[in-house]
Amino acid sequence: MMNEINKLISRGDCFKLLAVCFYEPEKKLFTEEKLGENLGHLLADISFDARIAADSMQRALCEISQENLSIDHASLFVGPFELIAAPYGSVYIDKKRTVMGESTLYAARCYQEAGLAVDIKEPQDHIAIELEFMYFLCSKEAAARQENRMEDADRFQDLQARFYYNAMRPWVNEFCDAIQAGSKNEFYLGVARCLDHFLSACESVYGRPPVTCTDLKN
Repeated sequence: MMNEINKLISRGDCFKLLAVCFYEPEKKLFTEEKLGENLGHLLADISFDARIAADSMQRALCEISQENLSIDHASLFVGPFELIAAPYGSVYIDKKRTVMGESTLYAARCYQEAGLAVDIKEPQDHIAIELEFMYFLCSKEAAARQENRMEDADRFQDLQARFYYNAMRPWVNEFCDAIQAGSKNEFYLGVARCLDHFLSACESVYGRPPVTCTDLKN
């Protein structure tokens, strides 16, 4: 049981560290905290390809300047001009390809179901928020299993699977492809590869989709 809980905690920490990669970058902090190296260690038993990508992130951090890191982050995810890789699920999932669509509302309902109130300026289907939410669910499930609260643990596990398949998988592959097609920044290229491989590896954990994406509007 403890081995499974430790795997769950490691998976949650991967979600958390990947979320950090999409906020305003701080090279000094990323380097001092060994972001890519720590992520690589966590991924060792999860995905070989994701671990290789995490190692490339750490190497890139040693070579890139803070200025270039910030410029490329803004070009990819912030603006003010057209974004290379919009970090919002609704842009990819909803037919109008704009923010604050049905998929945004679905994410918000999931946060509410988990007992969270997300009070932020960004739309609630921002990639960093969705990754942090998965970290939250993993940590809540792990705590419940450690305390033998199996009904709560199963509830958090079920919500993980539903959120993974309905809120994240429908768009994150396309998002990662957009980063790799539109950037030459080795750090963010590594982040895209790492996230893509990690989420693919998670399919072996969450199994078959419990519901389909048509349930977004329910």
